[in-house]
Amino acid sequence: MPIDVDEVQRRKAIAEATLAVAARDGARAVTIRAVAKELGGSTAMVTNYVPTRMALITNAVRAAEARWRADLDAHLGDLTGADRLRATVEWHLTTDPEDLLLRTLWVEMLSTAYADPAGVDRHEPRESRSEFFEASLAAGVPDAALAADVLSLLTRGYYVSTIEEPDHWTAERASRVARAIVDALISE
Repeated sequence: MPIDVDEVQRRKAIAEATLAVAARDGARAVTIRAVAKELGGSTAMVTNYVPTRMALITNAVRAAEARWRADLDAHLGDLTGADRLRATVEWHLTTDPEDLLLRTLWVEMLSTAYADPAGVDRHEPRESRSEFFEASLAAGVPDAALAADVLSLLTRGYYVSTIEEPDHWTAERASRVARAIVDALISE
């Protein structure tokens, strides 16, 4: 008789185990075998839900995206106009230890884009760009589409920069850059 398993919960457990392996041993150590060991089960326990190493990483990143959305909504609260735009950009330019870990996994995921374009998560960047566009419109930015593109490039570049130079890209430095760019876009 088959065991009844909640797929959503299993994928969540796999995502958490993936993050645990990456946090302890580094992004390169994330393998199906390592995640199965972390879960205390067989590789089949993992591959029934995520069949490849990149699927493991993508699953972990997507699980984090749901938390990020909730965190962003809470951070923005009732802010409107230019304040909402500034807060949106500043939120994207924050870093906590889990963010750094997820960014290393994100870079791993992106490293396969040429060989496996379907393995790259394109939903989150589009959603972020849409948030920037809506916030730019509400702030009265003259060219909201251009602002969304600039802010998308800024935040994506920031993600890589925090991996390359984590000591340089402090929260204060990132916040200063965010304010300067948003102010320039608003006064365009």
